[in-house]
Amino acid sequence: MTSNPQLSASKATSPSPSPIQAKHQVQLGNSDLFVSRIGLGCWPMAGITSLGISDQESIATVHAALDHGINFFDTAYAYGYDGRSDHVLRNALQSRRGDAIIAHKVGLHWDAQRQRCVDGTPATLIKNAQECLKRLDTDYVDVMYLHTPDPNVPIEDSAGAIAEICKRGWARYAAVSNVDLEQAIRFSAICPLVAIQPYFNMFQQDAVQALLPIAKSQNISMVCYWVLMKGLLSGKLQRDHVFDPADRRLTYPIFQGQAWQRAQDLLDRLRSISSELGCTVAQMVIAWTLTKSGVDVVLLGAKRPEQLIESAHALELQLTPEITAQMDSWIEVE
Repeated sequence: MTSNPQLSASKATSPSPSPIQAKHQVQLGNSDLFVSRIGLGCWPMAGITSLGISDQESIATVHAALDHGINFFDTAYAYGYDGRSDHVLRNALQSRRGDAIIAHKVGLHWDAQRQRCVDGTPATLIKNAQECLKRLDTDYVDVMYLHTPDPNVPIEDSAGAIAEICKRGWARYAAVSNVDLEQAIRFSAICPLVAIQPYFNMFQQDAVQALLPIAKSQNISMVCYWVLMKGLLSGKLQRDHVFDPADRRLTYPIFQGQAWQRAQDLLDRLRSISSELGCTVAQMVIAWTLTKSGVDVVLLGAKRPEQLIESAHALELQLTPEITAQMDSWIEVE
């Protein structure tokens, strides 16, 4: 593997944060990694479901993240038909690898017809890991996830492969995504975990609640995605929004029919209170999410620097217990 010296940061410790950054960081499980409570999810960089993506803007978004205290970057083998997210991240971090903590996911890919394929066999996971390191032009990533369990492969076998990836020094720590409690327990019995990645948002809180027992008992951090439910909870999509027919969000029930109308009813309430607070709906939703038990880190995608910067300001927003309780009550009504 050809290694770029600028990307071969020391594995001894995580990057040292400034005092301002440290205030908004959390220790990832029992590792020595201290990550920002907001992480940049790199899926939009792939340009598969997000429209109007350019590599130049994606690189600028990574730089904006670093400049605004976000040091945690989440990419995957399947983020792009040809590894586009990894290539963008490599270019963005050429001179700043020492400032970044990279999490990667393996076990999911696209076939020749661009159909999504799950493959958790050990040989494939090892091969995926090797290729992602080449794409990133680095010797290791900080965290390696199993992207999702393969129904045709015992999860213990996949866990063994992730453990082997760590043993070889290709990743410092292991993690798993999209698992239920039983799968997490079986995985961790073979391969110790520092993080689990479930979905979480105002409409979908069940996955985190189900995983709380293992997260608490084994000191595992939960790194949550879909926090803004693919942009819906940013509040920027109005009730009369007309989606591009190519927008894949239309495949989700919440973006259609009565579910869309009910979501907009909640958003009307959120828009009202965010206006009173002088913040955006997205900032308020992110701040609310970070108050929830079990939510250690939220992953947010962004197509442009200004979107990321807006999200980063949510770290400074302090919601009163009364406001969070009010938001909770609105969700119960929904």
